[in-house]
Amino acid sequence: MMYRVVDCKTPLELKDVRALLTRFGLSFESQVDHTIGLYDGRHMIATGSVDHNVIKMIAVDEQYQGENLTADILSRLINHLAHKGITKHFLFTTPASKPFFTGFPYQLVFETDTIVLFENNMDVITDQLTGLAQALPPFTGRTGALVMNCNPVTNGHLHLIETCARASDRVLLFLVETDASLVPYPIRFDLVKEATSHLPNVYLLPSTPYIISRSTFPTYFLKELSDASLAYMQLDIGIFDHYFMPLFKIDKRYVADEPHDPMTHAYNQTMQTILKDRLVMIPRLETGGQAISASWVRMLAKNRQYDVLKPLVPDATYRFLISKEGRSIFDA
Repeated sequence: MMYRVVDCKTPLELKDVRALLTRFGLSFESQVDHTIGLYDGRHMIATGSVDHNVIKMIAVDEQYQGENLTADILSRLINHLAHKGITKHFLFTTPASKPFFTGFPYQLVFETDTIVLFENNMDVITDQLTGLAQALPPFTGRTGALVMNCNPVTNGHLHLIETCARASDRVLLFLVETDASLVPYPIRFDLVKEATSHLPNVYLLPSTPYIISRSTFPTYFLKELSDASLAYMQLDIGIFDHYFMPLFKIDKRYVADEPHDPMTHAYNQTMQTILKDRLVMIPRLETGGQAISASWVRMLAKNRQYDVLKPLVPDATYRFLISKEGRSIFDA
Protein backbone atom coordinates (compact mmCIF):
# COMPACT_ATOMS: atom_id res chain seq x y z
CA MET A 1 0.00 0.00 0.00
CA MET A 2 1.24 3.48 -0.84
CA TYR A 3 1.38 6.01 1.95
CA ARG A 4 1.85 9.75 1.80
CA VAL A 5 5.45 10.86 2.39
CA VAL A 6 5.93 14.22 4.12
CA ASP A 7 9.05 16.28 4.68
CA CYS A 8 8.15 17.25 8.23
CA LYS A 9 8.69 20.95 8.92
CA THR A 10 5.48 22.50 10.21
CA PRO A 11 4.67 22.61 13.95
CA LEU A 12 1.75 20.21 13.40
CA GLU A 13 3.89 17.70 11.50
CA LEU A 14 6.64 17.85 14.13
CA LYS A 15 4.00 17.40 16.83
CA ASP A 16 2.98 14.17 15.08
CA VAL A 17 6.64 13.08 15.02
CA ARG A 18 7.05 13.75 18.74
CA ALA A 19 3.85 11.88 19.56
CA LEU A 20 4.93 8.79 17.62
CA LEU A 21 8.43 8.81 19.11
CA THR A 22 7.07 9.21 22.62
CA ARG A 23 5.09 5.98 22.26
CA PHE A 24 8.42 4.18 21.80
CA GLY A 25 10.22 5.96 24.61
CA LEU A 26 12.16 8.20 22.21
CA SER A 27 12.68 11.95 22.33
CA PHE A 28 12.73 14.29 19.36
CA GLU A 29 16.09 16.06 18.94
CA SER A 30 15.38 19.39 17.32
CA GLN A 31 18.88 19.91 15.88
CA VAL A 32 18.30 17.34 13.11
CA ASP A 33 18.62 18.41 9.46
CA HIS A 34 15.82 16.39 7.91
CA THR A 35 12.76 14.53 9.19
CA ILE A 36 10.27 12.53 7.17
CA GLY A 37 6.92 11.00 8.05
CA LEU A 38 4.67 8.44 6.40
CA TYR A 39 0.96 9.15 6.70
CA ASP A 40 -2.03 6.91 6.30
CA GLY A 41 -4.61 9.59 5.68
CA ARG A 42 -4.06 12.09 8.50
CA HIS A 43 -2.40 9.55 10.80
CA MET A 44 1.42 9.44 10.97
CA ILE A 45 2.49 5.79 10.92
CA ALA A 46 6.27 6.03 10.59
CA THR A 47 9.07 8.57 10.92
CA GLY A 48 12.84 8.94 10.77
CA SER A 49 15.41 11.74 10.86
CA VAL A 50 18.93 12.64 9.77
CA ASP A 51 21.46 14.74 11.68
CA HIS A 52 24.36 15.39 9.32
CA ASN A 53 25.56 11.80 8.64
CA VAL A 54 23.56 10.13 11.41
CA ILE A 55 20.20 8.42 10.93
CA LYS A 56 18.11 8.42 14.09
CA MET A 57 14.64 8.51 15.64
CA ILE A 58 13.09 5.82 13.44
CA ALA A 59 9.72 4.64 14.68
CA VAL A 60 6.85 2.69 13.10
CA ASP A 61 3.31 2.45 14.45
CA GLU A 62 2.74 -1.01 15.96
CA GLN A 63 -0.27 -1.67 13.73
CA TYR A 64 1.87 -1.19 10.61
CA GLN A 65 5.01 -3.07 11.61
CA GLY A 66 4.41 -5.96 9.26
CA GLU A 67 4.59 -3.77 6.16
CA ASN A 68 8.38 -3.29 5.95
CA LEU A 69 8.08 0.42 6.71
CA THR A 70 11.39 0.47 8.61
CA ALA A 71 13.12 -0.44 5.36
CA ASP A 72 11.09 2.20 3.52
CA ILE A 73 12.06 4.96 5.96
CA LEU A 74 15.69 3.82 6.03
CA SER A 75 15.92 3.71 2.24
CA ARG A 76 14.52 7.23 1.91
CA LEU A 77 16.96 8.61 4.50
CA ILE A 78 19.94 6.88 2.89
CA ASN A 79 18.90 8.33 -0.47
CA HIS A 80 18.72 11.76 1.17
CA LEU A 81 22.29 11.34 2.42
CA ALA A 82 23.47 10.11 -0.97
CA HIS A 83 21.91 13.15 -2.64
CA LYS A 84 24.05 15.30 -0.32
CA GLY A 85 27.16 13.31 -1.28
CA ILE A 86 27.38 11.49 2.08
CA THR A 87 28.36 7.84 1.76
CA LYS A 88 29.60 7.06 5.27
CA HIS A 89 26.83 7.16 7.82
CA PHE A 90 25.74 5.95 11.23
CA LEU A 91 22.45 4.83 12.75
CA PHE A 92 21.14 5.25 16.29
CA THR A 93 18.49 2.99 17.70
CA THR A 94 17.42 1.46 21.00
CA PRO A 95 18.21 -2.03 22.30
CA ALA A 96 14.54 -2.97 21.81
CA SER A 97 14.69 -1.94 18.13
CA LYS A 98 18.13 -3.43 17.45
CA PRO A 99 16.74 -6.63 15.82
CA PHE A 100 14.96 -4.55 13.14
CA PHE A 101 18.33 -3.43 11.74
CA THR A 102 20.41 -6.60 11.94
CA GLY A 103 19.25 -7.61 8.47
CA PHE A 104 20.54 -4.41 6.88
CA PRO A 105 24.14 -3.81 5.73
CA TYR A 106 25.26 -2.35 9.06
CA GLN A 107 27.94 -3.21 11.57
CA LEU A 108 27.43 -2.78 15.28
CA VAL A 109 29.81 -0.18 16.72
CA PHE A 110 28.75 -0.26 20.36
CA GLU A 111 25.71 -0.53 22.59
CA THR A 112 24.76 0.48 26.11
CA ASP A 113 21.65 -0.23 28.13
CA THR A 114 19.84 2.58 26.30
CA ILE A 115 21.58 3.24 22.94
CA VAL A 116 22.76 1.14 20.02
CA LEU A 117 25.09 2.63 17.40
CA PHE A 118 25.48 1.03 13.98
CA GLU A 119 27.60 2.14 11.04
CA ASN A 120 27.29 1.19 7.39
CA ASN A 121 29.81 -1.31 6.06
CA MET A 122 32.27 1.24 4.69
CA ASP A 123 35.54 2.26 6.31
CA VAL A 124 34.44 0.81 9.65
CA ILE A 125 35.83 1.75 13.04
CA THR A 126 38.45 -0.99 13.31
CA ASP A 127 39.81 -0.14 9.86
CA GLN A 128 40.01 3.59 10.59
CA LEU A 129 41.64 3.23 14.00
CA THR A 130 44.04 0.49 12.94
CA GLY A 131 45.20 2.69 10.06
CA LEU A 132 45.87 5.59 12.45
CA ALA A 133 47.65 3.37 14.97
CA GLN A 134 49.86 1.73 12.35
CA ALA A 135 50.93 5.15 10.99
CA LEU A 136 52.53 5.99 14.35
CA PRO A 137 56.25 5.22 14.89
CA PRO A 138 57.02 1.85 16.53
CA PHE A 139 56.87 2.21 20.29
CA THR A 140 57.16 0.44 23.63
CA GLY A 141 56.43 2.12 26.95
CA ARG A 142 53.62 3.89 28.73
CA THR A 143 51.02 5.66 26.60
CA GLY A 144 48.86 8.45 27.93
CA ALA A 145 45.89 9.80 25.99
CA LEU A 146 44.04 13.09 25.89
CA VAL A 147 40.82 14.07 24.12
CA MET A 148 40.52 17.82 23.63
CA ASN A 149 38.52 20.35 21.67
CA CYS A 150 40.88 23.33 22.23
CA ASN A 151 38.51 26.04 21.06
CA PRO A 152 41.12 27.63 21.14
CA VAL A 153 44.08 26.02 22.92
CA THR A 154 44.86 27.76 26.22
CA ASN A 155 47.56 27.50 28.86
CA GLY A 156 45.06 25.37 30.77
CA HIS A 157 45.12 22.84 27.95
CA LEU A 158 48.89 23.09 27.70
CA HIS A 159 49.25 22.44 31.45
CA LEU A 160 47.27 19.20 31.09
CA ILE A 161 49.25 18.13 28.01
CA GLU A 162 52.59 18.81 29.70
CA THR A 163 51.48 16.93 32.82
CA CYS A 164 50.57 13.92 30.71
CA ALA A 165 53.82 14.21 28.74
CA ARG A 166 55.93 14.13 31.92
CA ALA A 167 54.15 11.04 33.21
CA SER A 168 54.06 9.12 29.90
CA ASP A 169 56.59 7.87 27.38
CA ARG A 170 54.16 8.68 24.59
CA VAL A 171 51.11 10.97 24.50
CA LEU A 172 48.31 10.61 21.98
CA LEU A 173 46.27 13.79 21.77
CA PHE A 174 42.99 13.21 19.96
CA LEU A 175 41.67 16.59 18.81
CA VAL A 176 37.90 16.78 18.35
CA GLU A 177 37.43 16.73 14.59
CA THR A 178 33.76 17.65 14.37
CA ASP A 179 33.58 21.22 13.09
CA ALA A 180 30.93 22.56 15.45
CA SER A 181 33.14 24.98 17.35
CA LEU A 182 33.80 28.67 16.85
CA VAL A 183 37.42 28.06 15.85
CA PRO A 184 37.48 25.68 12.84
CA TYR A 185 39.18 22.31 13.18
CA PRO A 186 42.12 22.98 10.80
CA ILE A 187 43.02 26.12 12.75
CA ARG A 188 42.64 24.38 16.10
CA PHE A 189 44.88 21.57 14.83
CA ASP A 190 47.61 23.95 13.68
CA LEU A 191 47.52 25.95 16.92
CA VAL A 192 47.81 22.84 19.09
CA LYS A 193 50.59 21.48 16.91
CA GLU A 194 52.58 24.70 17.30
CA ALA A 195 51.82 25.05 21.01
CA THR A 196 53.10 21.50 21.69
CA SER A 197 56.12 21.61 19.37
CA HIS A 198 58.43 21.56 22.40
CA LEU A 199 57.04 18.18 23.48
CA PRO A 200 58.61 15.48 21.26
CA ASN A 201 56.59 12.64 22.78
CA VAL A 202 53.20 14.21 21.92
CA TYR A 203 51.42 12.97 18.79
CA LEU A 204 48.46 14.98 17.56
CA LEU A 205 45.71 12.89 15.95
CA PRO A 206 42.20 13.53 14.61
CA SER A 207 39.54 12.26 16.96
CA THR A 208 37.77 10.43 14.09
CA PRO A 209 33.95 10.16 14.07
CA TYR A 210 34.16 7.93 17.14
CA ILE A 211 35.07 10.41 19.91
CA ILE A 212 32.88 13.38 20.87
CA SER A 213 31.22 13.58 17.48
CA ARG A 214 27.71 13.80 16.11
CA SER A 215 27.72 10.02 15.84
CA THR A 216 28.77 9.32 19.45
CA PHE A 217 27.88 12.41 21.49
CA PRO A 218 25.67 14.80 19.49
CA THR A 219 24.39 16.72 22.50
CA TYR A 220 27.95 17.72 23.48
CA PHE A 221 27.80 20.54 20.96
CA LEU A 222 24.57 21.86 22.48
CA LYS A 223 26.15 22.06 25.94
CA GLU A 224 22.89 20.91 27.51
CA LEU A 225 22.98 18.33 30.29
CA SER A 226 20.04 15.94 29.93
CA ASP A 227 19.18 12.26 30.20
CA ALA A 228 20.11 11.94 26.52
CA SER A 229 23.49 13.56 27.19
CA LEU A 230 24.22 11.12 30.00
CA ALA A 231 23.35 8.20 27.73
CA TYR A 232 25.59 9.54 24.94
CA MET A 233 28.45 9.96 27.45
CA GLN A 234 28.28 6.26 28.27
CA LEU A 235 28.34 5.43 24.56
CA ASP A 236 31.24 7.78 23.77
CA ILE A 237 33.43 6.62 26.64
CA GLY A 238 32.45 2.99 26.10
CA ILE A 239 33.71 3.22 22.52
CA PHE A 240 36.97 4.77 23.71
CA ASP A 241 37.42 1.99 26.26
CA HIS A 242 36.48 -0.83 23.87
CA TYR A 243 38.38 0.30 20.76
CA PHE A 244 40.86 3.12 21.36
CA MET A 245 42.57 1.84 24.47
CA PRO A 246 43.50 -1.61 23.11
CA LEU A 247 44.20 -0.58 19.51
CA PHE A 248 46.48 2.31 20.54
CA LYS A 249 47.81 0.46 23.62
CA ILE A 250 46.70 3.32 25.89
CA ASP A 251 47.49 2.91 29.59
CA LYS A 252 45.89 6.05 31.00
CA ARG A 253 43.51 8.77 29.86
CA TYR A 254 44.20 12.21 31.32
CA VAL A 255 41.60 14.87 32.02
CA ALA A 256 41.33 18.10 34.00
CA ASP A 257 38.73 18.34 36.73
CA GLU A 258 35.72 20.56 36.11
CA PRO A 259 33.77 21.60 39.21
CA HIS A 260 31.75 24.36 37.50
CA ASP A 261 30.51 23.21 34.08
CA PRO A 262 27.76 20.56 34.63
CA MET A 263 28.25 18.87 31.24
CA THR A 264 32.02 18.41 31.59
CA HIS A 265 31.68 17.39 35.25
CA ALA A 266 29.16 14.70 34.33
CA TYR A 267 31.41 13.49 31.48
CA ASN A 268 34.35 13.21 33.90
CA GLN A 269 32.22 11.30 36.40
CA THR A 270 31.13 8.89 33.67
CA MET A 271 34.76 8.37 32.69
CA GLN A 272 35.63 7.55 36.29
CA THR A 273 32.88 4.95 36.40
CA ILE A 274 33.94 3.26 33.16
CA LEU A 275 37.73 3.68 33.09
CA LYS A 276 38.30 3.49 36.87
CA ASP A 277 42.05 3.54 37.65
CA ARG A 278 42.90 4.10 33.99
CA LEU A 279 41.69 7.69 34.34
CA VAL A 280 44.00 10.37 35.73
CA MET A 281 42.28 13.60 36.77
CA ILE A 282 44.39 16.65 37.56
CA PRO A 283 43.37 20.06 38.96
CA ARG A 284 42.63 22.82 36.48
CA LEU A 285 45.29 25.48 36.00
CA GLU A 286 44.10 28.69 37.63
CA THR A 287 45.12 32.32 37.69
CA GLY A 288 43.83 34.71 40.32
CA GLY A 289 41.53 31.97 41.63
CA GLN A 290 39.84 31.45 38.26
CA ALA A 291 40.32 28.37 36.09
CA ILE A 292 41.80 29.12 32.68
CA SER A 293 39.17 28.00 30.18
CA ALA A 294 38.59 28.34 26.45
CA SER A 295 35.21 29.97 27.12
CA TRP A 296 36.92 32.70 29.15
CA VAL A 297 39.48 33.26 26.39
CA ARG A 298 36.71 33.42 23.75
CA MET A 299 34.85 36.04 25.80
CA LEU A 300 37.99 38.14 26.12
CA ALA A 301 38.75 37.78 22.42
CA LYS A 302 35.23 38.84 21.49
CA ASN A 303 35.62 41.93 23.69
CA ARG A 304 39.13 42.49 22.28
CA GLN A 305 40.68 42.40 25.73
CA TYR A 306 43.94 41.11 24.33
CA ASP A 307 46.14 42.35 27.20
CA VAL A 308 44.03 40.31 29.63
CA LEU A 309 43.98 37.12 27.55
CA LYS A 310 47.67 37.17 26.54
CA PRO A 311 48.91 35.48 29.77
CA LEU A 312 46.17 32.81 29.43
CA VAL A 313 47.20 31.34 26.08
CA PRO A 314 50.27 30.02 24.25
CA ASP A 315 52.02 32.43 21.88
CA ALA A 316 50.56 30.62 18.86
CA THR A 317 47.02 31.23 20.09
CA TYR A 318 47.68 34.85 20.96
CA ARG A 319 49.16 35.60 17.55
CA PHE A 320 46.15 34.01 15.89
CA LEU A 321 43.59 35.85 18.02
CA ILE A 322 45.06 39.26 17.25
CA SER A 323 45.46 38.47 13.54
CA LYS A 324 42.98 39.61 10.91
CA GLU A 325 41.73 36.03 10.52
CA GLY A 326 41.32 35.57 14.25
CA ARG A 327 39.50 38.86 14.71
CA SER A 328 37.13 38.01 11.86
CA ILE A 329 35.96 34.85 13.65
CA PHE A 330 34.92 36.80 16.72
CA ASP A 331 33.45 39.69 14.74
CA ALA A 332 31.10 37.42 12.79
